[in-house]
Amino acid sequence: MKTKIILLLFLLIFKTKSEAQIKSIFNEKTWVFVVGVLEFKDKENLASFDKRGRVDAQIVKQFENLGVPKNQIIYIKDQQAQTENLKSSFNAFIKKAQKDDNLFFYYSGHGYRNEKSKICLATYAGTDWTVNDIVRDVNQNFKGNLVFFTADCCNSGGLSEEAQKYKSKNFISLNSVVPSDLSTGNWTFSKAFLYALQGKNYADFNNDSNIELGELVQYLDEEMAIVEEQKAISYIPKNTKNLIITSNLPKKKHKRIGERVYVDYGGEDYLGFITSTNSENQFNIRFYSYTNNETDWVDAKDLKPYTCSQNFNNNTKVKVYSTIDEKWLPAEVKKKYYCLHYIHYEGYGTQWDEWVPSDRIKPRK
Repeated sequence: MKTKIILLLFLLIFKTKSEAQIKSIFNEKTWVFVVGVLEFKDKENLASFDKRGRVDAQIVKQFENLGVPKNQIIYIKDQQAQTENLKSSFNAFIKKAQKDDNLFFYYSGHGYRNEKSKICLATYAGTDWTVNDIVRDVNQNFKGNLVFFTADCCNSGGLSEEAQKYKSKNFISLNSVVPSDLSTGNWTFSKAFLYALQGKNYADFNNDSNIELGELVQYLDEEMAIVEEQKAISYIPKNTKNLIITSNLPKKKHKRIGERVYVDYGGEDYLGFITSTNSENQFNIRFYSYTNNETDWVDAKDLKPYTCSQNFNNNTKVKVYSTIDEKWLPAEVKKKYYCLHYIHYEGYGTQWDEWVPSDRIKPRK
């Protein structure tokens, strides 16, 4: 028994030491403002989300693990997220930062356009908290060096639109979907960002033990396109592309680490990604789900490559289901990204061009 206890203590110390070796841009000079609204007063118009395993709380915890002081983290959730409370708390908070400090802003919940066509992040009562106000307030009140605007919700790309209006500032924006589109109800975007914060090497594409901002953007973009078939969007100033988000990561021990694959269970394919391997030529697969909590060891022979059910080249004439007209319309593929196709509807202006998933596009006969 004594030997077992000593072994467990050794493993615990080793684990803690390994985690502590991971370094991040988010440290004692970072200010973190996290808002997670998973329930709403207006239950008829704003559906609530499952609170089990909420990833916003995990993100907050990881910032603490990275050395961000607790008094520099504000986490407002659910019924606490009243519009006036958010505005006053946010402005008072960001004014405390010093010249060389960084700010991380994160929101999860519902996004929408109000009657004035302004993109808003939904508060508990459903009143407007516009992305214009958020970015403007940071511009006016934050005296630090670098700002991250992140959001996992419908129309979240509105933050990227606003951030790029301030060319002289180091405003970085990473968002789950383009400004005009709806977003998934899953935590896919947030979970991918959390993996980067935790020092998982899935996003370390060149295997140099660092995740640079450009790699993180690519990873988020791929995750959303492949798993949710929606187009993420980001804005990063040119001088920040090589910014290191996390460093001292363990190198990938196999070139397939991070690869997305299908596994057949009972004749149905389940999408996941490879996290590790063992000496028996097996791969540990973490399956995509609401919070990505399910894993299994799978023989290499039972893995299927990720493929697209619909795959059209640029300039191909196709039919696309319009969610506005509620019918199939003739269109042309302008560009593609994995299984997503960016299309132009024939006879319509370019303002209607959009990214469409595989179930809304088909060959034109």
